[in-house]
Amino acid sequence: MKAGDIVRFHMWEDLVNVDDWFSTPKERIGILIEHNKLMGTAEILYKGEIIKERVQFVEKAGKKDAMRVEKSDELPN
Repeated sequence: MKAGDIVRFHMWEDLVNVDDWFSTPKERIGILIEHNKLMGTAEILYKGEIIKERVQFVEKAGKKDAMRVEKSDELPN
């Protein structure tokens, strides 16, 4: 992942099972601002705010996510 990529992620409060991070669906879409590999964090622009989350909670979005954003207008214009 690099700055400017569209990513899908979940936040700490979205976790259903703390012992299994990967089972929680990543339903939020944002724009990656910074990926700090050393610290294991990602800064994401989401609804006009910059959010800092663990890299394990973030993955690069694909075509299906882009189509979902177009329909819902989730990202700011």
